[in-house]
Amino acid sequence: MKLKTLVLAILLPLLLQAQSADFNTSKSLDIFHTVLKEVSLYYVDSIALDRLVYTGIEAMLSSMDPYTEFIAEEDTESIEMMTTGSYGGIGALIKKRPGEGVLISEPYDHSPAVKAGLIAGDTILEIDGQPVFDLEADQCSSRMKGIPGTRVTFLVKKLLGGDTVTVHVTREKVHIPDIGLATMVQDSIAYIRLTGFTQGGASDVRKTLKKLKKDYPVQGIVIDLRGNGGGLMDEAVKLLAVFLPRNTMVVSARGRYQPYDIEYRTKEEPLDTETPLVILVNNSSASSSEIVAGAIQDLKRGLIVGERTFGKGLVQTIRPLSYNTNLKITTAKYYIPSGRSVQSLNYTQRNESGTPERNQEGGIAPDVVAKAPTYSRISMELVARDYLHEYSLDYYIRNKTIDTPEHFSLTDKEYEDFVRSTAAKEFDDRSATEILLQTFRRTAQAEGYDNLLEKEIEALETLLVTDKETDLLHYKDEIKPLLEEEISCRYYYQEGRFRSMIRDDVQLKKALEVLKVEK
Repeated sequence: MKLKTLVLAILLPLLLQAQSADFNTSKSLDIFHTVLKEVSLYYVDSIALDRLVYTGIEAMLSSMDPYTEFIAEEDTESIEMMTTGSYGGIGALIKKRPGEGVLISEPYDHSPAVKAGLIAGDTILEIDGQPVFDLEADQCSSRMKGIPGTRVTFLVKKLLGGDTVTVHVTREKVHIPDIGLATMVQDSIAYIRLTGFTQGGASDVRKTLKKLKKDYPVQGIVIDLRGNGGGLMDEAVKLLAVFLPRNTMVVSARGRYQPYDIEYRTKEEPLDTETPLVILVNNSSASSSEIVAGAIQDLKRGLIVGERTFGKGLVQTIRPLSYNTNLKITTAKYYIPSGRSVQSLNYTQRNESGTPERNQEGGIAPDVVAKAPTYSRISMELVARDYLHEYSLDYYIRNKTIDTPEHFSLTDKEYEDFVRSTAAKEFDDRSATEILLQTFRRTAQAEGYDNLLEKEIEALETLLVTDKETDLLHYKDEIKPLLEEEISCRYYYQEGRFRSMIRDDVQLKKALEVLKVEK
């Protein structure tokens, strides 16, 4: 009897708690359904109930974390893009400004767009007979995508010559490879830049590294994960299997739903467990990138160089819903081999403004810190306003070929031409110092010191005022490489951009120095 009483004492609170949770769920759903019914019957204007429900779903999920999202039926192709890096389309990045045509910004090498003769700078005026001027960028993009093998017809104003022509493009399954660049640097260092973690990406790294080791005397390896926002956890584990012994536990995931608790171990035989290895990261390296960096660091297989990573230690699972909709939902947190979660933001605890609390120890701290260069406001203005891209198109019109990205360099005369053409355009060329001085002036006025300090402030303003040409020449050392990257991309596509970027890459130089010490 005492035993039964003891069991009841233990189980009863749990049963009551479960019943209470079930009741609250039922109650909440009933209230939601009742509100929806009342609105549909009595609201003064007609309501699109499906949009109302979707708005409610989105608002509900937005209170959780930014990675949990509802995927409507018409957006299901985005699931394939997230997991495989593939989609049915023409294979080009586009830009759309209100009231203008669709600019082909950057076609992918070997894509259907390139096969049809489209180049960066071509402007699409119509898609399948429909003018694009009143369409948004996502509407244009969705019209370009479709089932592989189907055809889409564009009316295009060509960059070269300016003629308006009809262009037929046969859609293909476009795959954006995870490897942005694979090459040898300093003759003996294998360098692989990984831009994502989609299906098959780790296998491509294994094959690529194997070929480099066959063709060259590889004495060091750099895996560049800067700017890599992650992707599939399985691909991160497969990448680690290239460098770690088989059956090594590299990451674990734990959540409220126990079936999602799992330890991930390497399954394949490694390709290289000995060659000195550096993982290059920055504060945009997240998720799967952090799994790789954390495991390599914890298991002492290599060194992490760069900056502290983003700190996204949340695992998402895609759950199918009714009517071909899906829910991408955070189901667990992942933990690196030392047992530490790298998650930086706590979305369940927020301050008064609604901002999640931050764990300052989140992310992966590098073994060797290498700061990325900082850019002036004027450089960021030129990038944001697409003036570098615009000049690269003008340069492409005037020059049929250029040297390889590793060796291409603008002459002083060519840079001066860029300065003249760009200085005539509208952009904010104030330096950070000028902005601080303007803030100082406003603060002095607010505190009543403006009369006392007016002469000094005016004298400083006079010293700082320059024209745009002077500013563009002053910041030549940081603007010119950015411009050369953009021009290289016109001739050699995305790989050309990466090849140009690594020429004067201070973080990569630090990684190479570390490898020299390791050897």
